[in-house]
Amino acid sequence: MAIIRFYKYELIGDTEWVYRYSIPNLETLNIQYNTPISPMPLPEEDADENILVKIEGNSASIDIDWTLANYEYGTDNGTCHFEQWNSSGTETLEVDNTNVRGKFDPVARTGYPITFKDMTEASGNPSKQIQIFKDKFESKSLNNDFLITIEDGDANSYGIASDPMRFYGSPSQMSFSISGSSPIVWRARIQFFVGNVITVFDPDSPESPRDLSMVAQANFGTSPNNNRDVFKIRFKDPTSFGATDTHTVRISYRRAGKLAWYTAVYGIDTGTDGDATKLEKETSGADNDYYVLYLPIYDHEEKPPASYKNAFLNASGHFDTGTTAPSGSLKGGYAHADIDYKMDGSTTNNPVFYDVKVYFENSSGDGGTAEESEKTVTD
Repeated sequence: MAIIRFYKYELIGDTEWVYRYSIPNLETLNIQYNTPISPMPLPEEDADENILVKIEGNSASIDIDWTLANYEYGTDNGTCHFEQWNSSGTETLEVDNTNVRGKFDPVARTGYPITFKDMTEASGNPSKQIQIFKDKFESKSLNNDFLITIEDGDANSYGIASDPMRFYGSPSQMSFSISGSSPIVWRARIQFFVGNVITVFDPDSPESPRDLSMVAQANFGTSPNNNRDVFKIRFKDPTSFGATDTHTVRISYRRAGKLAWYTAVYGIDTGTDGDATKLEKETSGADNDYYVLYLPIYDHEEKPPASYKNAFLNASGHFDTGTTAPSGSLKGGYAHADIDYKMDGSTTNNPVFYDVKVYFENSSGDGGTAEESEKTVTD
């Protein structure tokens, strides 16, 4: 019998969470690949001359029906179907590099297994299980990722435990039913679409920042702290800030191939009255009319604490390239962290790529995102 598992990934604060449900008592599994084609028969031609018109792309869906199991709950006793993992320990969640969108990969392959533990909620009762599905497996954010894996245990097939069949997408429906003729048996069903979830931003929220650029810069800073390796980030206002006042800009960055984004948060000033709590546009020189700052403001793979909001702005709201950090607050005593990967132009150094995305916020929510990538080795 195949082992079917349903995963959800979400980020809560600074912690990554992965929830896993192993499906018991399988009734039916249906995997469907769809290739929409419309026939356009020609007059006075036979069936062989029928023209098949393909306008839409392909799609895939998975339907799973099973019976909820009533079992004796015990923490990590091997009977619980609901399990979870989080990044507060030493284990690291890796990326499925075969997926161009960098989906999470919770499968315990050699080199980076992650250890799942039973959820703390007692989940032996089917009614409780239905509540857990709502609390833990409902799609609540665009940052939620979902995965279905199928293992068949055959070492010569595509479904071995260390490398099962993977289907990334999102559940379109989870349903649970019980009938009067069988009042203790709950039947469950998941309808799952394979693909990537996107949405349309609220029209009252800001548009995407314009002219975003990301440039690797070696030996940055004001003497004596002028040997940092950083990325210079600059961008302009969006074409529209939306219907309400825009108050914040978020600049997120990560090393390519990693899942976690690290975010620097700044208040903004759309005029010329910036201060130590509001990032102001440059008003002269080559950066005129751009917001300019330098990343990372914290260790390149650690999340800046909340106290680092508006970090390193001077009294006029511009990024202070000469400030030295308080003793012990950042490595090297620099105003912000070093990238840590060499940018000396040497051809012997493999470039390390970083991604950045920038978006504004107003009272209506997050705005459109601008994204850019750059490598650490300068040419």
